[in-house]
Amino acid sequence: MMKAIVLVFATLLLANTTLLASGPTFVQVKAATPQTASGSVSVTYTLAQTAGNLNVVVVGWNDTTSTVSMVSDSLGNNYALAIGPTTGTAVRQSIYYAKGIKAGNNTVTIRFSQAARYADIRLLEYSGMDPVNPLESAAG
Repeated sequence: MMKAIVLVFATLLLANTTLLASGPTFVQVKAATPQTASGSVSVTYTLAQTAGNLNVVVVGWNDTTSTVSMVSDSLGNNYALAIGPTTGTAVRQSIYYAKGIKAGNNTVTIRFSQAARYADIRLLEYSGMDPVNPLESAAG
């Protein structure tokens, strides 16, 4: 069974070498980049999601005082922090995931502890990932 591989801000989620018969498959991506400071950002996937898939939510923002206080979605999936916040010069980033997601049309909402400057939200859906333990390790 495949585990997630994501490289962002020198953040590496390592892959397991055991693959599912069909292998991992990218399903869809959706993004939002509001140009004003925002206390929360909601992003709706274009296609209905498939039960059992994996959601990856990459949250970046241009300040080092705000933090992500919540990641949730309209289907009630549970999100776990994969890594972060990783801090750079006046920027931060965190990566979250939800395994074994529920099927249906879905909107993901990210809430910040205070209005975050220039949030950059990326949603990704994958099929063919390990439904129980898709994340093997993380480093930043």
